[in-house]
Amino acid sequence: MPNIAGVLVLQDTVLKRQPVDSGGLPSNEKQNVPAGTYLVLQSYAEPSNNHYRVNLEDLQIKGFSTNWYIFSQHVQIVKRSFSPIKSIGDVVAGQSKQDGVTVPASANLQKLVFNVDTVIKRKPVDAAVLNDQSKQLIPAGTELIIVTNNPDVNNNVRLPIQDSHLKFTLKTLEIKGFTQDWYVFIKHVGLQRVG
Repeated sequence: MPNIAGVLVLQDTVLKRQPVDSGGLPSNEKQNVPAGTYLVLQSYAEPSNNHYRVNLEDLQIKGFSTNWYIFSQHVQIVKRSFSPIKSIGDVVAGQSKQDGVTVPASANLQKLVFNVDTVIKRKPVDAAVLNDQSKQLIPAGTELIIVTNNPDVNNNVRLPIQDSHLKFTLKTLEIKGFTQDWYVFIKHVGLQRVG
């Protein structure tokens, strides 16, 4: 697979529309991004005023994919080769119950790895029937942090599957104004433990 340029978030931080302290920005000009997130970049500019200027590949946050700023000491710009990981669909195929996926817990967080360019959706249906506000293209190689339920006695968590789609909640990152109740086709993504 080719090298993909991206921004790896090393600690919880904020994407901003201006390279200034986030405390002075209105909520529509900033977005919290949790540590462990990897966002695929179209391009970036070297730090100025201690901030990288980044243009995201396809992903729109607060309606914008270009001209976001992120504090340079909270992130690392990396180029890495991307190899898809075992899909949730493959994991579920080996389980007796098909209505969810069971994985080892990791502090109630998991990393959703996008193996191919795909769409996350507000309903588990074909993206073609949804309006633009109800779907978002996510490029291959993106890694988003999701929240899980508390682990069971075996230190596993179970994430629900409906109509071949994983239902998930993003940790702090809002896409189209939502963190909760997103769906993604289980053959297009895999899960990794955070940390």
